[in-house]
Amino acid sequence: MAIASALRRAPRAAALLAALGSRAGGRVRPLHRRAACVSPFSSLPAPQPSAADAQLLRVINFEISSAQSECRKPNWAKILGEDFPFEIKDNEGTNRITLTRTCKSEQIEVEVLLPSPVEEDQAEDGEKQSHAGSDVPSQYYCIPLVVRIHKGAASCLEISCRSYQAELVIESLEFGPSGESGGSLSGGTAFSNLPEELQKALHPYLGIRGISQHFTDFLHAYMLNKECHEYLSWLRKLKGLIKS
Repeated sequence: MAIASALRRAPRAAALLAALGSRAGGRVRPLHRRAACVSPFSSLPAPQPSAADAQLLRVINFEISSAQSECRKPNWAKILGEDFPFEIKDNEGTNRITLTRTCKSEQIEVEVLLPSPVEEDQAEDGEKQSHAGSDVPSQYYCIPLVVRIHKGAASCLEISCRSYQAELVIESLEFGPSGESGGSLSGGTAFSNLPEELQKALHPYLGIRGISQHFTDFLHAYMLNKECHEYLSWLRKLKGLIKS
C-alpha cells in the first residue's frame, strides 16, 4: 500500500462521498505530516530501547487517531439506491473488491484494485481539469479495473481499464473460454491498436452493462474510503507488533 498517497487522498474520498449523497459532513484535512528529522550526527545520547518504543507507540497512536477521523463508514445501500445493479464483495485486508451482476444472459464481474499513483505528466487532461479550483492538493491517481463479461460457460470477454476521476480509459481486451484469465485468454490486443470506430463503440457497450459515469464515481468514493480503512487496519497491526 502506498501509505503516503493514501493519506493525501483521504480528503478526496470525503468529497466524493458528499457528491454521491453522503451526509457525512465536516471539513476534512489531509493527514500527511512531516516527521521530525533526527540528525545521525546529533550529540544527544540515543534513547533507551524502552523509551524509543514508547515514542514510536505515541506516534502510532496519534496516526491512528488521525486516521479514525478521516475514515468514513457510509451507508452504501442508501447512497447508491435500489437501482444500483451490482453486488459488492469486499474482503477486509485485501487490495481489491469484486462487483457482480447478471444482465440478461450475461454474468458480469468487475475486479477493482486500490488507487494507483500516476505521474503528473501521465494524467489525462480531464483528470487535471477536475482538480482546478479545488482546495484539495492535486494528487494524480487512477483506479485499475478489469471487466469480465461471461456469456454462458462458453466464452468470456475481458476488458482492462483505468478509471480517472473524469474519464474511463480502456487499455486492452481479450476473449476466450470462461474461467480463464491472466494471460490465458486468446485474442488479446491493445485498445490503441483497434480501429477508431471500434474504440468508440466499446464505451457504450460497457455503459449499457452498468459501467457508466455514475458507476466510476462510486468506484472512486468507495476505493478511496477502503484505502483509508486498510491503512487504519495496518496501523493497528503495527501497534500490536510493537507492543508484543
